[in-house]
Amino acid sequence: MTTATDPSYVDPARINPRAVRLLEAFKDALFRLRDEEGLTFDDLNAVAGLLQQMQAATGAPLALLAMPLYSELFQGGQDGYTPSDDVDSPTFLPGSPRIDNPGTLPMRPDEPGTPLIASGRVLDGHGKPLAGARLDIYHAADNGNYSGVFDDSVPTYNLRGHLLTDADGRYRFTTITPVAYAEPHVAAVGGVAEAAAAVGRSLYRPAHIHYELHHPDLLTPWRGEIYFRGDPVIPVDFVGPNLAHPALQADTVLHEDPHDIAEQGFHGPYRTAEFDFILKTRTSPDTAAPRKAA
Repeated sequence: MTTATDPSYVDPARINPRAVRLLEAFKDALFRLRDEEGLTFDDLNAVAGLLQQMQAATGAPLALLAMPLYSELFQGGQDGYTPSDDVDSPTFLPGSPRIDNPGTLPMRPDEPGTPLIASGRVLDGHGKPLAGARLDIYHAADNGNYSGVFDDSVPTYNLRGHLLTDADGRYRFTTITPVAYAEPHVAAVGGVAEAAAAVGRSLYRPAHIHYELHHPDLLTPWRGEIYFRGDPVIPVDFVGPNLAHPALQADTVLHEDPHDIAEQGFHGPYRTAEFDFILKTRTSPDTAAPRKAA
């Protein structure tokens, strides 16, 4: 009889049947890739080596750097609900200042970029508004950098803030229009551009705004990115061309009429973006009700 001091001893009570099944399924998938697609050890080693170089350059966790390989697999929130990335972004900073609703994200007096007015509603699965929902909002500056992430003298909470939805579940804030960007630390790693090109992707991320939504009635907080419909970078997104689900793309309009510009207090053309969040609460149905006009 073996004991805990015997090298061959395995405590049956510590075996996780699910972990055993997942490991076997993963190995079976690798076997199929080897036999059907010619997967080699050199292929796996090349991917692992590239990820390690990216981690050394950025300091980001390997699980995050591997997102281009698996991001589409775990995007939740289907059946009419707004899909969620369900992951914590490394660019999120807690403690952002509260802004009015409507309000303006903190920004520098000379913040470069085209003004953007983003608005919409937060609704449950019945189409009813979620009043008092907290929206944490942030996005990259015109040069692709996130405040508080790089030591670039930009104020820590530049283009970051949070607000509460009104009684009708509405939100509205002014910021600058995000642009597509390539993470410079990743782009500088040798072989990354070649690897992206080999699978038909760009090193750039499409323009997007990050949101985190919290409300007592939500099953889980919502975390994700909202993109802009028609952005040509979406199909070749470095993280994944399917990540910007159609249900995550806001409708945008460019306003160039001088009267409209003056009425909003801008000095040049500006954009508007409309997006409604449909989120599952404790009382929501399995399938969300079709959206109705505001």
